[in-house]
Amino acid sequence: MKKLKGFLGVFLIFFLGIVFGALLASGAIYAKIWGLIEAGPETVAEFTVQRLNDELKLDDLQKREFQRIADRTRLSLRAIRYRAQPDVEAVIINADAELRIILNPKQQRRLDDVMKRFREKWRAEAPAPAKVE
Repeated sequence: MKKLKGFLGVFLIFFLGIVFGALLASGAIYAKIWGLIEAGPETVAEFTVQRLNDELKLDDLQKREFQRIADRTRLSLRAIRYRAQPDVEAVIINADAELRIILNPKQQRRLDDVMKRFREKWRAEAPAPAKVE
């Protein structure tokens, strides 16, 4: 019986360690992803370029060329976002109106704060989009 209790104790500690570790890892991943999203498209693009540089182990010439391509792509995507912004805004306004129906006043105020931060980071820039090479 003592061996069984010892085995169960070790198993329980092992199992709880796995659960706790998984929770910590998922929380860290969630925080990293949410942080990138809140930082805006430029930060997401920079993170992607850095990640690919690290994964592909690019030399200096490749890094410069890769950065040039990434910059050109970023400008193209910015132009697309700029053109699509009115449609995006209409969809967001519609979703916002639907969502507010199910929220209480306190939640609605919190939603206002969240949406304000989100829009500041992700709204397409007001100037006309730059020309792409």
